[in-house]
Amino acid sequence: MNITIGKDVCINTEQALRREWLDTNGLGGYASSTIIDCHTRKYHGLLVASLPGPHERTVLLSKMEASIHLDRQTFRLSTNKYPGVFYPTGHKYIERFEYALYPKTTYRIGDILFEKSLVLVRGRNTVLLRYHFLESTLPVLMRIKPLLAYRDFHALQKENMFIQVKTYFEKNGFKIEPYQGMPPLTCVSSKKTQFYPSPEWYYSVEYHKERRRGYAYQEDLFSPGIFEVTLSQGEDIFFGASVDTISGTSLEKMFNEETDRRSREFENFPDSNAVQKFRKYSAGQFFITRPSGDPSLVAGYHWFGEWGRDTMIALPGLAFCTGRLDEGAAVLRTFAGNIRDSLIPNFLGKNGDNATNSADASLWFFWAVQQYLLYGGDQQAAVTDFLPALRSIIRSVLDGTNPHIRLRGDGMVETGSPDTQLTWMDALVNGAPVTPRHGCAVEINALWFNALRFYIGLCAQSGEECSREETAADACAASFPETFWNDRCACLYDVVRGDEKDASIRPNQIFAVSLPHSMLPPDKARAVVSKALEELVTPYGLRTLSPGDSRYESVYEGGPDSRDAAYHQGTVWPWLLGHFTEACLKTSNDPEGTRRFLREKFEPVLEHFPRDFGLHTVPEIYNGSPPYKPKGCISQAWSHGELIRMAHLLEEEGIK
Repeated sequence: MNITIGKDVCINTEQALRREWLDTNGLGGYASSTIIDCHTRKYHGLLVASLPGPHERTVLLSKMEASIHLDRQTFRLSTNKYPGVFYPTGHKYIERFEYALYPKTTYRIGDILFEKSLVLVRGRNTVLLRYHFLESTLPVLMRIKPLLAYRDFHALQKENMFIQVKTYFEKNGFKIEPYQGMPPLTCVSSKKTQFYPSPEWYYSVEYHKERRRGYAYQEDLFSPGIFEVTLSQGEDIFFGASVDTISGTSLEKMFNEETDRRSREFENFPDSNAVQKFRKYSAGQFFITRPSGDPSLVAGYHWFGEWGRDTMIALPGLAFCTGRLDEGAAVLRTFAGNIRDSLIPNFLGKNGDNATNSADASLWFFWAVQQYLLYGGDQQAAVTDFLPALRSIIRSVLDGTNPHIRLRGDGMVETGSPDTQLTWMDALVNGAPVTPRHGCAVEINALWFNALRFYIGLCAQSGEECSREETAADACAASFPETFWNDRCACLYDVVRGDEKDASIRPNQIFAVSLPHSMLPPDKARAVVSKALEELVTPYGLRTLSPGDSRYESVYEGGPDSRDAAYHQGTVWPWLLGHFTEACLKTSNDPEGTRRFLREKFEPVLEHFPRDFGLHTVPEIYNGSPPYKPKGCISQAWSHGELIRMAHLLEEEGIK
């Protein structure tokens, strides 16, 4: 599926800067920018590496600025934003931008026509650029200037006295080690070039999306020197930048091998629907290999890490619905092997500093294993690999060993305290929860019951006695409808704390219907779905709060506090569509008619990628009201995965 964006959009900075591309390397690293390579985020860069050791992702190479020199004229192909001005304005030379399996930009300067392509190499912190000259009546002098950032991807760089500007000779290139403790960067070309060391700083490059997000937005970039080469029609040249050892003679081969690998992988998905085919292919961008060698998932690009809750929810769509069954099982084993205090970590840190500040990540683990088996996973492997972890989680709740998760006498699970946020609605402003959900949260109890019933089934297969679990499941099933049913609104309460019952209309009640084991009778299950359809459904996902609520926030924008205040107060989340679809189909008397309705209702998100955001992927969130602008992270794992699973559910054989 090839996206082609023409000159009319590329020369319009207002339109062009809203469209971003992303390329990943399977290590957690990436390259990303806008379609005119004018960075708008501190997270943009051509080599953002996930490095071994304590480092977060690190923006090493920010840009490679090219210029063409003809008859004493210089044509600068880069575009940057500085205070009050764009300079240079190289986007005016762009003929078109294309994005299929990797980004490609075509430039025209008079009778000169050439293409620039970029790929990251899978499994390496290496970026490759290819310049291919299609038309040129005379030889062309090209100069390439690398701009380095060398900083944590959450931070910004400023001119400083600590940088070591010296470059070391490499054939057709150089090596530089700007800061002690950071890896050196090797930058080479595939043809004979001249590299002229000429260290200088570029001051006050601006990233306007950071400014809008309420963060610092100016930084200084360092250039160690300039490449110079002369090219003629039909020639191409490759540039590579890497923290590994590379040579110019290997660049073309590496580029071709990487593009061939992508083509083969893409053809593994035979879907006739182009969007679904590409969605399944690009699900691979979230799978990574950790520095330890263990497989894992990145929750989203640009700034999310390895989140337990997100992984468990995203994995069925990303892995099991796309034929990556073994890869998905390996990710489950990674998280099962990192249990702390009988809980699945909500965050996997690089040095074992795993966070367990979540009440539901462990319960979603049960659902992920259920989905693994549903899509053909090995039953015996599930018992061998996952039953010990599942047992540890269940016993922790039954025994009350975690102070944040408590089992009440009536079989309900309550979690947290007034100053904690242990569910997925976890935004804080000034240290206080925006949506206080301590007590008995509806989805936590739905997940707990589902976990118990699934565990009991596994124990029966392995011959393990589980009378305590059966008693707990029976108590939960008996108490749940009475505890949570809101007769006045004909739906479920969101949270119950003693005599206090939160009647906010939120999507969390959907899980009491969608999960494999439900405690609701059919009439109440249908009422829950009807309420969600009436007040929460949009063409792009479910709102987190009904528009009829006085606390409803229709727009997600502004600084961190403003955005966090809206995060779960009306903002639309696409990932909820998987479970909403399942709930609709489970309660429907006309499954095929329901499928048709759902395909039509959610066609904008199911059959299309965002036009003015991350290309070829699914964003984290949308505004709660029309025109439903995409917001947040440009590429989110659970959004992407649940839309894949939703599409599968909407197929005739989707429900099993």
